[in-house]
Amino acid sequence: MAQPGVACNGCGNLLIFCVRIRGITGFMEETTKSVFHLGDKLVDPARCTIMSGEETTRIEPRVMDVLMLLVSRAGHVITREEFISVVWGGTFVSDEVLSRCIYRLRQALGDNPKKPVFIETVPKRGYRLIVPVGKTVTEHELVSETTSVTKESSLAQQSVASSVQQGVSVLKRPVWVVSLIGICLLVAIYIYKVVGSQQQYDPVVDKGSNTIAVLPFVNLGVTEDNDYIGEGISEELIGLLAKVPNLKVVARTSSFKFRDKGADVQRIAEILGVANVVEGSVQVEGNRIRVKARLVDPNTAYHLWSETYDTRFEGVFTVQEEIAGAIVRALKVSLDTDNGIPNLTERDTPTTDMTAYRLYLQGLYHWKRRGERSIRKSIGLFQKAIERDPAFAHPHQALSSAYLVLPFYSGESREYAFAQAETAARNALQLDPTMGKAHAVLAFISMKRWDWTTADRQFQLAIATSPNDPTTHQWYSEFLSYVGNIDASVTEALRALELDPVSPVINDRLGVTYLWSGEFDLASEQFRIAAELGMDRVAIDQAYALLLLRSGQIDEAVSLYEKILGKLGFDTAWVRLVAEATSDPARTPDALEAVKMAQARQSIPDAMLFYAAVLLNQPDLAFETVERLIENKSLTVEFLFAPEASGLRRDPRFAGLLSEVGLDNYWDKYGWPAFCKSQLSTIICS
Repeated sequence: MAQPGVACNGCGNLLIFCVRIRGITGFMEETTKSVFHLGDKLVDPARCTIMSGEETTRIEPRVMDVLMLLVSRAGHVITREEFISVVWGGTFVSDEVLSRCIYRLRQALGDNPKKPVFIETVPKRGYRLIVPVGKTVTEHELVSETTSVTKESSLAQQSVASSVQQGVSVLKRPVWVVSLIGICLLVAIYIYKVVGSQQQYDPVVDKGSNTIAVLPFVNLGVTEDNDYIGEGISEELIGLLAKVPNLKVVARTSSFKFRDKGADVQRIAEILGVANVVEGSVQVEGNRIRVKARLVDPNTAYHLWSETYDTRFEGVFTVQEEIAGAIVRALKVSLDTDNGIPNLTERDTPTTDMTAYRLYLQGLYHWKRRGERSIRKSIGLFQKAIERDPAFAHPHQALSSAYLVLPFYSGESREYAFAQAETAARNALQLDPTMGKAHAVLAFISMKRWDWTTADRQFQLAIATSPNDPTTHQWYSEFLSYVGNIDASVTEALRALELDPVSPVINDRLGVTYLWSGEFDLASEQFRIAAELGMDRVAIDQAYALLLLRSGQIDEAVSLYEKILGKLGFDTAWVRLVAEATSDPARTPDALEAVKMAQARQSIPDAMLFYAAVLLNQPDLAFETVERLIENKSLTVEFLFAPEASGLRRDPRFAGLLSEVGLDNYWDKYGWPAFCKSQLSTIICS
């Protein structure tokens, strides 16, 4: 938790105005009862905690601010603009910041966005607290309740009943007065308790503040050619800190989003949801390097720690370790060396060949910029680093990642690229078994080859060795959708988002999982956020197109497909007819004729032919086409579980399709999904 009182910034004028409201003075005498019931939970705004039985969850002050605003207007929709005006004082923040606060609130409350009990999402408007707010609790009651779960449940039920009765009488008063008094009372309690209890907290760092972002270190040299060194040191530092138990480190994609943007540290911390920021600079002259690093509290701009290191370039590994160790000590995080995570200052030097290390950092610099040209350049640099030092594990792992994504940015053969990626990943693991990203690469390849059991095992290994890698959680979310475990897929996507909040790809993945789970409004909002963050739909995106069709945005869906198919040289005459048939079945015959004409001219890819057949509810054409997709493993397996494919799942031939894909064997081993079951050697799916 950040410094107490910070959460109250911007509330002073509201409080001054509120105390003028009739009746507030008498209530202020009861401010010691600021702990209150929220359903079956106990909320303590001053301590930023939510209690459930004997379990206490601490949340960030800003997240508590959001909750208090919801509480002040329970039952009413609060728009995003109102949240930003009250909680952030009108300062510009992205929608993702508010969405993350709501997400963390739901985590703390144990709320399910698909079946909310506490916080409801109102599409295109905002959020609403739907659980009754109960009475405040005295210190004596608080002690009694936290030692008796049974008593807590009883009190909660009484408070709900009391709240309902009070609500009936309150309705007799003017609505604006009731709403304003509610806001004022709760804000007054919140400010009084938080400000009045500041001395109870460590004024610098609290254990709840173990969230951190490492910004790219600025190159202060006279040439831009050394930019890769600053970025490389930052990335290596992120990797080191990610190994520390109890420390949540924002991923590189999000931290580096602010490169050359000129944003201040407080704004960056707000967007990323962190309590601490590491920033620094590098200056290279010949074989010497100067590294300046500092740990900053973004709320106060206070430097919790800073240091300058002057060394020969080969000492850069020691510098990275010393910086990481100093940060950990400043944050008062204990290194738990009993859980298999090595001490930061006791790791082996990755390589003694500084030329190999420079080549590796240069490769990372290009690989992170994506695009076919950059990826191929990174591959060449990683290969040169390996030639210099074959025992240097890092470039092997990076080479595996580069080859893995190459087919998605070029016309490179997938099987060739996957074979190269697999070899590189196995070489990396042979040199260093703790390289979780190499396990993730092997898992991804196994998933695309439909080797579900191997993919599952490799994902477990990847998460065990690198639990804070967002891409691993993103890929695992995709895997879980492939095998029909949609709820778990949503959970993994949310975990990836927590680690990398401004990644457009991860935000898009969460939208896909919401779509498969039937949460169309949440999917729409997540796709919108991904687009605002820069998601570029350069390939056929079935999930996003489905959302457009479901929401009646026919023109947008048609435009998306015509643009992509046109670039690939395929026929697009059938696209609008199929799109219109999804909402007007009378157009189905014309749409089907257009699809078959495109098929006869071989001007429609099999993946799109299968997709169109499913949308038009033409099972014969769908099963005829899917055989070719199975042969080269190009079928989007998760689409089989979409609502649009329900007719396909009811077809007797669907059981054979699942067997060809291999999911029946996986389900026999790991459990069957709710919508499919095995009965007397027959697969039945709803």
